[in-house]
Amino acid sequence: MEREQIIGAAKELVRANRSFVLATVDQSDVPRIRWMGAAYMEEPFTLYLATAAASRKMGQIKSNPKSQLMFQNEDFSQVATLTGDSSVVTDTATKQRVWDNMPGAHSYFSGPDDPVFGVVKFECRRVEVTGLVEGIVPVSAEL
Repeated sequence: MEREQIIGAAKELVRANRSFVLATVDQSDVPRIRWMGAAYMEEPFTLYLATAAASRKMGQIKSNPKSQLMFQNEDFSQVATLTGDSSVVTDTATKQRVWDNMPGAHSYFSGPDDPVFGVVKFECRRVEVTGLVEGIVPVSAEL
């Protein structure tokens, strides 16, 4: 399977705008996973996630940027695991852009200047998709 097909399939799963999983690593090197609600994607493959600024994941990302995201289709027959590095966004322009492109965040935060509104930037480095070929054989591509 071609690299671009694999990356394209992963992007389709992201664009479906379903809940997804974020994995980080805590200060004791223990993996931590949690469900997330929405992501805003920019090319080539950078995702922005809205979250509470004081959440545990924000501290974990500051200590260790290594993280993964997992997206799936409705019946879980295709699953994309994205591996990359996350960072905490602090600049006003980026927070405004995320706010403008993530209407779901409006239910939880009062605006991009809300001190509770936090943004995570995830830069994808590797994609693995299961369910694109017969069986459950995963296929992967580096970015």
